[in-house]
Amino acid sequence: MDTQALQQQLTQLMTQYGDLGVFIAMFLESSVVPIPSEVVILGAGALGLPLLSIIIFGSLGSTLGGVVGYSLGRYGAMPVILKFGKYVFIKPHHIYKAEAFAKKYGVWSVLIGRLLPIVPFKVFSIAAGFTKIPVFPFMTYTLLGVIPRIFLLAWFGNSIVKYTKPTLLIVFCIILIIIAVKVTHTIYSRKKLKNL
Repeated sequence: MDTQALQQQLTQLMTQYGDLGVFIAMFLESSVVPIPSEVVILGAGALGLPLLSIIIFGSLGSTLGGVVGYSLGRYGAMPVILKFGKYVFIKPHHIYKAEAFAKKYGVWSVLIGRLLPIVPFKVFSIAAGFTKIPVFPFMTYTLLGVIPRIFLLAWFGNSIVKYTKPTLLIVFCIILIIIAVKVTHTIYSRKKLKNL
């Protein structure tokens, strides 16, 4: 599915179901479905959904979606993930790096991984389950880590729609997503080179 079609479906979901649509989209994004959270939350903000609702339902969806990845890692689905993860953009080296990070920093790795999305958070969820980080601290730190990010993205999406024309808004969102991906890739590549 291409990005434009995905964005249209997510927009339709949130337009039709409002808060529940945000919850579902973020649940899917945070589990194993390759949906960019920026598209979901910026889109929800641009649709004019209430900021507080986006934060509450987006955070809950993201946290419960993270439990799916956690459960896969915790209850022995690692061989399946390593074999089929490429279809949802989860590569083995992502898992191994996140696992080493989780072993080193314990439950703090969940919060750090959420605040600084160097690799997809679903990878950290799987690694947290694999390293047997307790589930309730995992959920707590996931929730704490996702709230500031959702707030900023939702506020930004809500603000720019008030001050720009629709075409400029779409172009600006695309540019923002591209920059975020580039910066994330650059940081991750540098860390990888340092570890060699």
